[in-house]
Amino acid sequence: MTIVLGVRHATVENPQNVVYARLPGFGLSSEGRAAAERTGDVLASAPVRAVYASPLERARETAAALAAAHGLEVIVDERLIEWSFWSRWEGFEWERVRDDDPETFRIYAEDPGSLHPEDPLQAAGERVVSWAEEAAFEHGDGVVIGVSHEAPLAAAYLAGRGESMRGFPAVHIPHLQGVRLLPPPPELTDPRAVVQKP
Repeated sequence: MTIVLGVRHATVENPQNVVYARLPGFGLSSEGRAAAERTGDVLASAPVRAVYASPLERARETAAALAAAHGLEVIVDERLIEWSFWSRWEGFEWERVRDDDPETFRIYAEDPGSLHPEDPLQAAGERVVSWAEEAAFEHGDGVVIGVSHEAPLAAAYLAGRGESMRGFPAVHIPHLQGVRLLPPPPELTDPRAVVQKP
């Protein structure tokens, strides 16, 4: 059986607490890099067959740390990229966004699936599910990891379960944790628990 696991990247160097979305130049912090390396060490004994990543720097750096023990090259896949909705506020401090656009925050809390019709949240989740299905087909028994971002992973979790995007604000995926995408995810889970029980 192939287990496909979506993992959120490690913590990012962001001292100004801005919305970095798809901006370049936001790599891992020293703490994030060390945590990714420790997670890679934990995964060293797991049957990891492939490691994919969003094209964004923080995801590629995290994926490289997870792939290193297995001698794998990271495969970049655009379907794992951050949800484009956040790009509207790139470079803004979070506090300013809340003050300047309270109505959008209200909608986000109540019905995030209705935001950003040019790239709906549902579509972001379905792209990740599509990647997972393709990756499962391409690799043999074992674990396939895709390093992505919280929004697309949470949306994929809901889409994979056939649930409404209204549940999105309640789904939190901490850094370096993830969700089992295939077989369909029974619950949010620590990636270390998944790979130890393939």
